[in-house]
Amino acid sequence: MKELIDKYNSLIKTAEKYTSPARDSQLQKEQCLILESLVHNAGLNKQKAIEFQDEDAANLFLGFQCAAGAVICEIRMWVLLKMNKPNEAWDQYIAARMGLRDACRAHEGFKHSGENSMRLESIEQLIFPKQIFVSVGFKAKKQICSICNLKYSACEHLRHKPYWGEFCDIIHKEITGDHLALVEFPADKRCRVVSVNLPEGRQDKLSLIVEPYEAGHVLDDESLLMAEVTAWSNDRYPYLRPTKIVLD
Repeated sequence: MKELIDKYNSLIKTAEKYTSPARDSQLQKEQCLILESLVHNAGLNKQKAIEFQDEDAANLFLGFQCAAGAVICEIRMWVLLKMNKPNEAWDQYIAARMGLRDACRAHEGFKHSGENSMRLESIEQLIFPKQIFVSVGFKAKKQICSICNLKYSACEHLRHKPYWGEFCDIIHKEITGDHLALVEFPADKRCRVVSVNLPEGRQDKLSLIVEPYEAGHVLDDESLLMAEVTAWSNDRYPYLRPTKIVLD
């Protein structure tokens, strides 16, 4: 077990050297693939730990999946910025933050991930323009526990806590939208204003590129108050998405 942990830590530490825009993009992609193999291997060992009735080990391997996923996303963020894809890069930045947060929750051995999260927060302030965030209000008739599939208020599991290598989440059923609000501290920073309408076209909030309106588009005072937003994301574990899909 110690040799396996040391191997995982060594692979992650090596990959962290590539979390810089100065690194070669092809080498960065190769590191992402190496870490994806680590994530897969950790998943196999997580299943073995469950078979051997070792919950602590199962949660440890879950933590390695989250920590490796966070580094993958940070590397992909820099690659996407160099590809002139700031919106995709923003999503990877947020995914990296989510991976570090989940690693801390998964096992106490990853408490140091909080330091990396603070470093990423400073990157947000230095690299990305200030964003306008939104939050969706909704009503759900049912809230189901993802672990036991029982009514969440009646089960013994706690949201965000790991159980046998799996996080407890609330599954909302029969959702009805209620409102959309502008907020300073959203639950999910992927939910934000993406573009705004200007007289000459729609302007992207990150790149500032203006896309002209389609021919025949009628522009009035009301349309100039309109904006495009990302209001909801169903991807709970974006840091586990394959690099080939994200970059290609």
